[in-house]
Amino acid sequence: MKAPRFLIGAAALTVVGALSWSIRQDNAPRPAAAEGDAATPTAAGHYVLVVEGDRDALDVTFARAKRAPWAGAPKGLDSAWRLVVEAADGAALADVPLDVRRFATDAASKGAPAVVRGCVVVESRIGMLVNVPRFAEAARYRFTRRDERGAPTVLGVVAATRVRELAEDPR
Repeated sequence: MKAPRFLIGAAALTVVGALSWSIRQDNAPRPAAAEGDAATPTAAGHYVLVVEGDRDALDVTFARAKRAPWAGAPKGLDSAWRLVVEAADGAALADVPLDVRRFATDAASKGAPAVVRGCVVVESRIGMLVNVPRFAEAARYRFTRRDERGAPTVLGVVAATRVRELAEDPR
C-alpha cells in the first residue's frame, strides 16, 4: 500500500521543522548569570603564544592577542603536558593540552642534536604555537607535565602581565 503524498510531505515538513528548531536552540543566546551569582569568567578572544624550551622548562617568548573566540583544545588530544591559565586564587580558567609529539621529550634526548629522518626533524628543543583563551581574570600561565604515576612537574610559570606585555595588550 502506498502512503498518500500528503503524509510524505507532512513527514518531510516535520523533519525540517525539528532540524530548524534544533539549530535555533544551539545558536540561541544563553541566559546571563543572575545578579549575585558567581559568574563564570568569559574569554575576550584568545592569545596565540610562542612557547619555547625543553622537557624541563617552558616559557612564553611571544604573544599576539586575537579578537576571534578561542576554538578550544584540539579535539581528541590527550597529553600529559598542559598549559593551565590560572586566576589569582589559583582557580583554573582553562586547561589546554600541549601537543609535544613532534619533539624528543624523553630524558635521554635532552640537549642532544636534532635527528633528521628524510624531511622530518625531531629535536629536544621545543618551539610551538599554542592558542589559549584571553581572560581578563588571568594571573598566570602554568606549564606542567605529568609522569607515568600522574605526579605533576612544573615546567614554568609566566605572569599574565608578561603575556599582556608581549602581546602589547593593555588592560
